[in-house]
Amino acid sequence: MVRSVGILGCGTIGTEIARAIATETVPATLSVVHGQHPDRVAAVQDQFDTDSQPRAAESISDLFEADIVIEAAGQDAVDDVAIDALEHGCECLLMSVGALADAELRSDVLEAADAGSGRLHLPSGAIAGLDAIKAAALTGELETATLQTTKPPSGLEGAPYIDANDIDLDAITEPTVVFEGPANEAASAFPSNINVAMALSLAGIGPSETAVEIVAHPDAETNTHTISATGGMGRIETTVENVPSPTNPKTSYLAAISAIEKLRSLSATVTVGT
Repeated sequence: MVRSVGILGCGTIGTEIARAIATETVPATLSVVHGQHPDRVAAVQDQFDTDSQPRAAESISDLFEADIVIEAAGQDAVDDVAIDALEHGCECLLMSVGALADAELRSDVLEAADAGSGRLHLPSGAIAGLDAIKAAALTGELETATLQTTKPPSGLEGAPYIDANDIDLDAITEPTVVFEGPANEAASAFPSNINVAMALSLAGIGPSETAVEIVAHPDAETNTHTISATGGMGRIETTVENVPSPTNPKTSYLAAISAIEKLRSLSATVTVGT
């Protein structure tokens, strides 16, 4: 089955997903795109031949004509699209998983997924090891889960937590812990940086119980995520050093690739891992 796709957001991740469809890396058709910047929408359309160009949506509701709706527009967009997409019977892939740090929104989205015919997909993003975390959580043997994220200071610019606490990123000359707290607080404090914290928490022991530490490192050339988890199954530890997207230092390139692989796997006849 070749699914039709609608993309909300034509930034770094949305553009990469569209390119994967255009090059047939993903066996799907991109039928409609929605974005706030007409030039970016046009750039996505121009990746396709004239006969196969997606149309520009006039409203978000136009996306619900597709089989799969992909949110790649930031945390604020999740409330605008996720519940309605699921209630329309669409599959919904959320890139801005951090929006689910809001307990009420998380409950409403999960309820919509349970009640409707659509499925909710939360890709792993820029981290590794969620398959093992899910397996350990399933047995009830997962006791602790922590995430340490290290980024160049420029990758944290504009985060609400940085601005609210008057943290001068330009003054950081050595590795500095700028945040410590649970995953739900981290995802809200750094909406463009730490969606992976919520992905980890939802796979494991929950948003309030998953500990997050964010480090600004002036010499860092990658976005590094280290997961540590312990329990009756033993110890799990993974580290991923992600190259920042060349067009957006706040986004790891692997985040876009994880979405592409998730989308590709929906039509795969053989799948490996969970």
